[in-house]
Amino acid sequence: MAQKFLSVKNFETYQRYKDRLPPWIKLHYALLEDSTWMMLDEVQQCRYMKLLLIASRCDNRILNDQVYLQNMLRVRGAVDLTPLITSGFLVTFGDKKRRNGATIMKSHGPIPSLSVHRETETETETETETETETETEFARVWNVFPRKVGKQAAEKAWSKLNSSRPTLDVLIHAIEQQKKTEQWTKDHGKFIPHLSTWLNGKRWADEVTVVESLESRMERWAHKEEA
Repeated sequence: MAQKFLSVKNFETYQRYKDRLPPWIKLHYALLEDSTWMMLDEVQQCRYMKLLLIASRCDNRILNDQVYLQNMLRVRGAVDLTPLITSGFLVTFGDKKRRNGATIMKSHGPIPSLSVHRETETETETETETETETETEFARVWNVFPRKVGKQAAEKAWSKLNSSRPTLDVLIHAIEQQKKTEQWTKDHGKFIPHLSTWLNGKRWADEVTVVESLESRMERWAHKEEA
């Protein structure tokens, strides 16, 4: 008889913020270098990564039920996880048994030799969700902004704004609109300000006059000629 539940082996290695909603995980590049992982076919590799996400939502206690797995994995037909179990990536267990407050799980197969500890981790569980999200938002703004000069000064300006900063959508929309202005398009972008200057001056609030591109004008004229 099949065990009632599945669990990802060494799941704590992947778990990042388990108390946030929705929870999220970190996936190590070392997984691609693991010989046991490389022996799996692409279907099993893909299912394993999906199961990591599912495990983050159910405290790593995945119901070993075909209907449930088909729905969660978006699979039609029988879900065969035997390769993941025999390779040691998944653990099967029945009802929880406890010994000195610890959950005991029945394991099948060897523990994968993932070399995740070789990677340098600067993140810790003491980092706040706000700090991580702020770093991510700045990175997105930096990637969108056309002039990649003075990143350190831009980061300081970003932190200085703090709560007075508008939403990420507002910032990105303003940048995308200003990319089309005469100031930002003439002379190959010579007059685009540094991002730090743009942030300190709260330039996202500037009124924008979009310059129609030559291609757009030619297309518009072509339509007039056809009419």
